[in-house]
Amino acid sequence: MAFILSNLIFGASVSSQAATNSAVGMIGSFLAAGALIVVPAAFALLWVSQKDQLQRNR
Repeated sequence: MAFILSNLIFGASVSSQAATNSAVGMIGSFLAAGALIVVPAAFALLWVSQKDQLQRNR
């Protein structure tokens, strides 16, 4: 399957510049998802768990 896909890519004359731009865009998307979703969710979970622990200790 990978051989067929690579033949399609090379046969379509996809430049290395287009492949590089695509890879940079993909990495940028991963970083943006981490900044917009993962970091706030982790912060919220830590805040809730610490708040719950303080309430249980009272």
